[in-house]
Amino acid sequence: MNEVKPTSAKPDTMAINIFRIAPPGSRLGRAPKNEGERAALRNCQQDQNRDNYAMTTSHTHANASPGASAGHDMSAMLAANERALKISSWLTGIYFFIELGLGYLSGSVAVLSDAFHTFSAVGGVLLALVAGRIAAKAADRYRTFGSVRAEIIGALLNGLFLFAMAAFILYMGVVRLMNPVEVEYGLMLLAAAGGLITEVISLRLLFKGQRGNLNMKGAFWHVMQTFVGSLIIIVAAVVVYFTGFVAIDPILGIAFGLVLFWASWSITRDAINVLMETVPGDVDVEMVEDALTTIPGVQEIHHVHAWALTSGKTLFSAHVLVDKSADTEAVLHKAHTELRERFGFYFSTLQVEAGCPNYHDAPEIDFADPRHSRDGGAAKPET
Repeated sequence: MNEVKPTSAKPDTMAINIFRIAPPGSRLGRAPKNEGERAALRNCQQDQNRDNYAMTTSHTHANASPGASAGHDMSAMLAANERALKISSWLTGIYFFIELGLGYLSGSVAVLSDAFHTFSAVGGVLLALVAGRIAAKAADRYRTFGSVRAEIIGALLNGLFLFAMAAFILYMGVVRLMNPVEVEYGLMLLAAAGGLITEVISLRLLFKGQRGNLNMKGAFWHVMQTFVGSLIIIVAAVVVYFTGFVAIDPILGIAFGLVLFWASWSITRDAINVLMETVPGDVDVEMVEDALTTIPGVQEIHHVHAWALTSGKTLFSAHVLVDKSADTEAVLHKAHTELRERFGFYFSTLQVEAGCPNYHDAPEIDFADPRHSRDGGAAKPET
């Protein structure tokens, strides 16, 4: 739902912001403060009703608006992710105590080491679960964007945690290569086989959610490292049994440590990019700018900004300079449609201007300022 709010900074300037208003009575909504806001809200509701009617006449899902469908899908996804994290934390947590008991009863250092390897996965999954819970909190007057960035902070911490685990695995691999140790592979096989069962279930639960969510990706890779650790134990046991080549265990461990370094770097890098509000990897701001400038009546675009609020929620804002004779309502409608349907932005704010009251303000953060060359401005960081 959009609100059109004219400003009166200059007689020849009209600024119009596009943003969504929560339905009256919802947690995110608020009552209009004055008659002007009430009138604007009524107009927006009428516009939305017309849009919804048009959608119902051209789509088979007659009673579902895109916003309602997206909100329902998002709630279902959050619930599914939380369920996957809960089950995974219970599975890995319970097996940690079983493996710890096996190591204590047998006196095997190798089994105890693998048990604490499993414990690191429990910590990673629990961290993701707590971050997801915090991120689900609604926006309020102190956190106007809500707490969704908690997921990114959780992903960053999990990425650093994985980095530490990778360093530890590499260290242990080098130590074992230099000082080979005879391992009780019979007991290790028992521990590894039990671990594989819980880890396969957890990975299957986490796989879908991690594809578009950095927080879930961190938890997924924590379980993945224990899963691969169990596989390494089994492969090493078979190789040692048939060949006596005990170095296979640390060699495989070092190889996986390098893979874990790559995974930790990928998660940490993406989390830092979101926190630094860099342009998301799937957004081409020049393409968006070009699309907006082709709208009839638009002269040029400046103060263009695109960033991610969290995984899968990209935001966009810009100032749109139009001809004084342009139909600003038509410009707004076309621009909003382009940004939502063609480029998939979760939320957009546009300021439409017949003049440029703050054209020269803050040029250092204006990527699209004509005074900057395409090559001379700040380029998108290479990652």
